Amino acid sequence: MRTQRLFSIVLCILSSLACFAQKIPVNPKFGAVSDAEIDLVVYEPDTAAAALMLYRECVVDFRLSNGGEILKETTVHERIKVLKEAGKSYGDYSFIYYSNSGTSERYSDIKVETFNRENGKVVRSKMSKNYVFDEKYSNTLRRRSFSAENVKVGSVIEVSYKFISPRYYDSEEISLQLGIPINKTHVEVKIAEFFSINRTRRGDIPMQYRSESYTASLGTEGALANVNEEIYDAVDVPALRSEPYSFCPSQYRAAVIYTMSGIRHESLYRNFSMNWDAVDKTIRESDIIAACQSRFRDADELRAAAGAAGDDEAAIVAARNLVAGKVKWNGESDLVPAAGKEVLASGSGSDADINALTASALNTLGYVAEPVMIRRRSSGGLMDYQISANSFDTFLLRVTTKDKSRVWFLDAARDEGYLDVLNPEFLVNKARLVPFEGSGQWLDLTHLAQNRITVLASAEVSEDGVLSGKAKISAQNESSYSVKSRYRSFDSEEAFLEDLEADENVEVTSFNIQKEYGPKVEMSYEFKKEHDSGERLYIRPVLSLYHPEAAFQKEERKIPVDFPYPESLNYTFVLNIPEGYVVEELPESKSLSCPPVEGRIVFQMRQAGNNVSAVYRFVMGKSFVPAEDYADLRLFWETAAGIEKSTIVLRKK
Repeated sequence: MRTQRLFSIVLCILSSLACFAQKIPVNPKFGAVSDAEIDLVVYEPDTAAAALMLYRECVVDFRLSNGGEILKETTVHERIKVLKEAGKSYGDYSFIYYSNSGTSERYSDIKVETFNRENGKVVRSKMSKNYVFDEKYSNTLRRRSFSAENVKVGSVIEVSYKFISPRYYDSEEISLQLGIPINKTHVEVKIAEFFSINRTRRGDIPMQYRSESYTASLGTEGALANVNEEIYDAVDVPALRSEPYSFCPSQYRAAVIYTMSGIRHESLYRNFSMNWDAVDKTIRESDIIAACQSRFRDADELRAAAGAAGDDEAAIVAARNLVAGKVKWNGESDLVPAAGKEVLASGSGSDADINALTASALNTLGYVAEPVMIRRRSSGGLMDYQISANSFDTFLLRVTTKDKSRVWFLDAARDEGYLDVLNPEFLVNKARLVPFEGSGQWLDLTHLAQNRITVLASAEVSEDGVLSGKAKISAQNESSYSVKSRYRSFDSEEAFLEDLEADENVEVTSFNIQKEYGPKVEMSYEFKKEHDSGERLYIRPVLSLYHPEAAFQKEERKIPVDFPYPESLNYTFVLNIPEGYVVEELPESKSLSCPPVEGRIVFQMRQAGNNVSAVYRFVMGKSFVPAEDYADLRLFWETAAGIEKSTIVLRKK
């Protein structure tokens, strides 16, 4: 990813006259949809596109209100053509915004219309207020959502809205590229002379840039000020789509980012140039530190539970389980916890609430449990211009033993985790520890534990061709987190087993899983499969497809590959061959290395008498792969997928 300063006439030189020659001419006036736009069936430059952004306009105005309040006002106008069934989702909008004392934001002037050709005529459908929803998202956030009406393949959807925020100091990221192609985009950013703004460009799409200056009346009493308006135009912008194994593809799309660094207006002077020490100070002065350091209310019960546990690890887990037994996670994620008394009384809370209560418990016991600020991987990597406490999404804990001999990281809210076993979203290379004393520290959480899956499977074939066997699976650390998450994603164990049977193409006859809170999960099951009677039997030695070949079918990839975590797979399979059958064909043994992921594959097939054995080892030591190494990764992955689909062929004598 490349960044550069935008405030330069050089961009005008780099831009092309093609900026005014978009493939589909559009009238930017709301509602002025042409017959050509309505009758468009396929977008020739990108025939795979599910939808096309015919026109997108974004106007950002850093201004003073009539009451003298500094505001950031963003007006958006979009016109979208639905080309395929999947494109209908582009008629659904959802926004998260702040709604708390002093920083309340608001959406207004929402206007949505849908255009369809029906019986040769253009039918225009206006969205009713019944399709607009506003609901609580967390203690400080709300969600505004709305949906266009009468959306179908062929529809043109037109949307406009205004967003007003007093959080003018937050970075404003204006997208110039989306997950669908853009026919034409137009951006205006208006900056009064007393605002000091930093500009950053991401991506390298061709565009035209120009700036204009004028005098305008701003704020109270008609005060005049010079305003600089910066304008960007781009046409025929290709889509940069989501790809498998990418937590946040939008962070690689072209954009311009504006960040306010200061204000100088009459008697008002503010400097927003921040450093991370200042952010640490803000966090220390928030309710986060106070909640973590507060005395746990049920101290006697806590000490009894920890005292019966044994060593430090068991005592920390006992404290976590005590809190989790009192407060259930409500599925929400937050940055600042609510008051512990209120959370305990309600019996449920966000991850911040539960982590703060657990920190309170551990600090009461004499451990040191300090907050580690996290920006989720799905929110994108932490950029240099995002020096703010608001750049983080939530926090987890770093727990240090009383003698300082051992440190663990803990997210107490999620039952799938454990000490040093975290939600893969939290396995970031830049987490910010805010200690109770001393300076903040950057931490790398990407390699906290060794993640491993071990599979032992055996099977035999009866004389009438029925395959029966059993498998035992042990998953450790992050691998156990994924197994537990997948199991709990199903409504019932029966639904989980149906999915397992479909994956392995067998009938599961017995099943057992041990999924207690801990760093390990074990699963075992017995299975059978009836083969069609015939001269040959085809048996897969690797029962499950751990590396689906569909993941990396594209020959090229423009964004990095971001796996959840490094992992190794140790798989052993033994097949007993009955009398009356002989081995006609065995899969080929293979070995391959892949330096970009510190990867290694070893697959060995052996026959000894009536037994055939398969040993399969897959190691991936790195989780992040740059786009330039995609070809090597693709070959590595295809090799694994081929091994997992290989078959043993038995033939009747």
